[in-house]
Amino acid sequence: MLRRWVLLLALIVSLAAGAAEAPRLIVIISVDQLRFDYVDRFAPWLTTRGFHRFRNEGAVFPSARYRYSVTFTGPGHASIGTGLLPKDSGIVGNSWFERDTPFDEAQWRWYFDDITPYVAPDLEARKESPLQPWWTHGGTPRYCTYDDRVQVTAGKTVGMSPANLLGDSFGDRLKARFPQSRVIALALKDRASIFMAGRRADAAYWFDRNLPGFVSSTYYRPNPNVLSFNAYVGGYMPASEQWRPAPYIPPDDLQRTTFDPPAAWPLKNTTYGGTFPHPVQNMRAFTYSPFAQDLIFDFAQHVIATENLGARADAVDVLAVGITPFDYVGHYYGPDSMEIADTLARLDRSLAMFLDALERRFGNEVLVAITADHGVTPNPEIVKLREPHADVGRIDVRTPDPRATRMSDLPPTRLTIERRLAGRLGVKFEPNAPLAHALVYFFEEPGLWLNQRRVRALGLDVERVKRALRDVVKELDGVAGVWTNTEMREDDARPSRLEQLMRASFREERSGDVLIALRPGWIWMWGSNSTTHGQPVESDMRVPLMFWGKGVKRGVYENVDASPLDLARTLGVLVGVEAGGKESRALPCF
Repeated sequence: MLRRWVLLLALIVSLAAGAAEAPRLIVIISVDQLRFDYVDRFAPWLTTRGFHRFRNEGAVFPSARYRYSVTFTGPGHASIGTGLLPKDSGIVGNSWFERDTPFDEAQWRWYFDDITPYVAPDLEARKESPLQPWWTHGGTPRYCTYDDRVQVTAGKTVGMSPANLLGDSFGDRLKARFPQSRVIALALKDRASIFMAGRRADAAYWFDRNLPGFVSSTYYRPNPNVLSFNAYVGGYMPASEQWRPAPYIPPDDLQRTTFDPPAAWPLKNTTYGGTFPHPVQNMRAFTYSPFAQDLIFDFAQHVIATENLGARADAVDVLAVGITPFDYVGHYYGPDSMEIADTLARLDRSLAMFLDALERRFGNEVLVAITADHGVTPNPEIVKLREPHADVGRIDVRTPDPRATRMSDLPPTRLTIERRLAGRLGVKFEPNAPLAHALVYFFEEPGLWLNQRRVRALGLDVERVKRALRDVVKELDGVAGVWTNTEMREDDARPSRLEQLMRASFREERSGDVLIALRPGWIWMWGSNSTTHGQPVESDMRVPLMFWGKGVKRGVYENVDASPLDLARTLGVLVGVEAGGKESRALPCF
């Protein structure tokens, strides 16, 4: 009892010293791939109790942007959780390459299962005996949350943890000062929940569609009663086994506010069809539909009730919620689609019900922050359909299929890079030479890694090869800027804005030898007709940032230079802990 009163006194003192009164529960919602313009664009068809609640009753920062270049899920959720730039959090991408790590065939095969490698047109028909696989030459890809020292609570996937995260999250700092506080996160994606939760979290939960159900790992202390929710997962599948538009946006308005003519339908990812109705006949299709949003919000309510979050006057608890399906829909159908409009309208109603439930349960003792981990660039082919002369496109430098054996198995653009690079270096180029002769070994956005074994065998200077590769890549259409990792390490008194953003995402031991930024409208090829994000451009960097609940000073903060990086520091000030990196700031909404 004495310890409880000491902790309570410490909390009261911290609040008196720094901020407004703290709520009992802080909920951080990240809507994966929610672009800054969606809420305004579809405003007439949203409810007063969903997104509009934040504008009408809370604080909105319309100019919020990420302050780094590599706008992906892993870095975004690490920034939301920690307030650190990728160069400091260590999460420079969803994956990276570790050249000095011993070759691990299991991780390579897992990597190939997770990406869409380039498959040479004649690879399937070839009868030749394969040479030693090119990818056994050393090093291993690293997925950002992979941790083979822990095990999942169920299913057959690999263990996951925040072991690769190098900085403290807001939740970590909260628990360090107030150990009785509870910090829990959930999402469909492991990297979303794990990085928002941090390294001291009580639990992080993510979804295994093969179970199907939510899982955690032995890194945490997952509650079996929380995981009992999995018994109800199957009930969220639509009885019709189809996704049709909801009635929230009338058909004429849906057509008017999107660019989705029949000519665009084959330009989308057509795995589940290019237009409505989309089949939802298995759990994977379910996660690529808005129906999975209700699953996540209901699971969040189950976690709150089961763990009694926000129930104690002497503690501030934190729940982070990742709305993953929005990202899946956006990748497949794009930001101009009827699908994204319908998904947002449905999300608004699901959000409204969730916020109403929080208000009923906690009254004025809850605070909700909502943001996104990144935006998205429109599908280039659909942009071209509307604007034939638009400067948009894709660049394909993907890692080749694991069965690839020769240089000609590379994507055409990679082959062009190899040919031009060899010419600059005075090296003989042979398209049918073994793939192990390639001078570029690996690609993971935004970097290229050299084949240093080949560079050494040719007696070439590594710095010269990097500079030559930089200059070759600069010549590609769609490229905005290229730097060697040596240039990233060197001091530059007057770096361009683009270079500053690239430096903020650069960490030497996890970034490539040559780093590339694309022009607005350009994306890397990564899958069939899908669109993507990851560039230092407005469509990818700018996202919503809104607060609602206890202590929030209502207003639209138009001229504030805000970022999701500021969440950790702002919430830290509210509860009296130091959180966030030196590039983050406390927002003036409390």
